[in-house]
Amino acid sequence: MDFIKILKDSYHVMAKDMLELKRNRMSLAALFMMPLLFLVMFGFIFPSGSTQQNMPMGLVNLDQGQGSNEFVAQLEAMNKNTSYMQFQNYSSVDDAKTAINKGKLYGVFIIPPGFSENLTNGQSADFTVYIDNSNPQISMQIQQVLSSTVSGMNNMKAEANVVGIGKATNLSVNPQAMIFPYIPSIQTTIPGQTNYFNFLAPGLMIMIVMMSVMTGIPEAISKEKEMGTFDGMLSAPISQLSVIIGKTAALCTRGLIQCVIILAIAIVLFGVTIQGSILLAFFMLLLGIFSFIGIGIMAISMSGDQASSTMIVNLLMFPMMFLGGIFYPIQQMPWFMQAISQVIPLTYAADAMRKIMLLNAGVGDVMNQIIILVAFGVVTMAIAVPLFRKSMTR
Repeated sequence: MDFIKILKDSYHVMAKDMLELKRNRMSLAALFMMPLLFLVMFGFIFPSGSTQQNMPMGLVNLDQGQGSNEFVAQLEAMNKNTSYMQFQNYSSVDDAKTAINKGKLYGVFIIPPGFSENLTNGQSADFTVYIDNSNPQISMQIQQVLSSTVSGMNNMKAEANVVGIGKATNLSVNPQAMIFPYIPSIQTTIPGQTNYFNFLAPGLMIMIVMMSVMTGIPEAISKEKEMGTFDGMLSAPISQLSVIIGKTAALCTRGLIQCVIILAIAIVLFGVTIQGSILLAFFMLLLGIFSFIGIGIMAISMSGDQASSTMIVNLLMFPMMFLGGIFYPIQQMPWFMQAISQVIPLTYAADAMRKIMLLNAGVGDVMNQIIILVAFGVVTMAIAVPLFRKSMTR
């Protein structure tokens, strides 16, 4: 009977908070706009394409021989199909370096004197690529494009040489088989084309839920305490547990609505593919909510006002956002940050969400993550509820 009364009282507390949300047009608008802004913002920051287009690059040909001219022609022909680079000719190395310093170029190809002579004599024809690495990301992209472009040019040259040797010796040879005896067949776990949003959307969904719960509980309770309505709620014939459950349920509902919005936008606008069970994904969201509730309750229990509780929550939440593998793979972080990420519940929730949504993982595949999240939620709630009750007597 007491359990049924707790559930009924919790429902009334939840209904009250949801009604306040409905009446607050700004909060209601933010409920729908925040997921859209998050996705659009990160869509432009992290474009789906792996390489930037039309990167300005300089060309300095100090050789001006037949071999160097052929090299430049092949370079421009290779780039014509991809448009990764946009070439500009310079007469001297100093002029090209000055253009880099002024921000007009990302780098420059420098073809030294004697380049054509080396090619004619069957020697390696060395050239220099001077890259502006003040921006590490752009520098890395240029090096990747350079590597693939020069590799393609070397293959073309090698094929021509093999064909020439075959004609000279009257042998029938396959240039591709001679140069590339090993040909890999690459298959992926996710069929079709994927993009950054396939990685981002599952983690972003669990992060939105985390933000809603961890910031919402201190905000809701502190606001009512400062307005004086919380004392009236506690004086009513309802238990403190009903207050916690009701307010948490309201925040969970808001978080789940935002998750549905994120999922719909990601599928319709950004081509995210869902391979696994949506029901299991939402179960994992609820489990993630359970693991974060205790942290929010502890924050409000250890502080006396909304500003202090918000500061505590932010102090905990923002490191979790960046160390939980939401925006960047944990494997790319330094080893000590990877160690820290192993004690963050968001890490396991985001990992399980990706496995379920992208790899069609079942309950057995994410059982370790489920156990960790349940254990974290039980421990934090066991600490948070007595703290909350004690704080109400202060």
